[in-house]
Amino acid sequence: MYERSKMAERLSADANWWQSREMRPHLIKSISRFNEARVYSEKNAEIEACETIFEGLDELRAGVEAYQNREDGDLETLLDDLVAHGDQIDLPFLWGLIERLFGHPANRLAIYGTLKRGGHNHRIIEHIAGEWMEGFVCGRIEEYYGFPFFVWDEGGDKFPVEVLSSSELCESWERIDRFEGIWYHRNLIPVNDSADNILFIANIYCKSGMMYNPGLLQ
Repeated sequence: MYERSKMAERLSADANWWQSREMRPHLIKSISRFNEARVYSEKNAEIEACETIFEGLDELRAGVEAYQNREDGDLETLLDDLVAHGDQIDLPFLWGLIERLFGHPANRLAIYGTLKRGGHNHRIIEHIAGEWMEGFVCGRIEEYYGFPFFVWDEGGDKFPVEVLSSSELCESWERIDRFEGIWYHRNLIPVNDSADNILFIANIYCKSGMMYNPGLLQ
């Protein structure tokens, strides 16, 4: 597992492999699978989470051939190895692998609502030291009871976000999750520049599946 981790770390340092236009459809599908796996993980459904992560990794693997500019075979070798030895790999390792492959998205939070600088809930994260950047995400905003809820949709509109990049976020996710509550769910999402090029993968709070439970809205 150590060699797999080191290989993933090398890939994260060369993020171009997932930023290419050819790779993008596969990247989007894989992130969707990883977001589904996160829900399974939170329900302690480890088998389902692992299976769904492997579906996402298979999608990345399918997209490798579409990306022609890499000179080494690290990514293909890594994904082939994971598929071949999937029964020997546990869930914590898989989540750590995704972190490395995507350049440590746990260190980035894309913000569209009240947590923004100047927003009335910015106090929740104002103590976190880090770098602020700007970008765009694709989707739509829905409002319930006066609160904005983002829904990721790559075919949707482009929304500006502020992105906090900080290694301190890893120590704050549990507290921020509690603040956001069950109506929001933290997902992975690609953040783009104004020309629609992917800058990086970040976390964002989206509308939770709990919003579809009418009993929770009463």
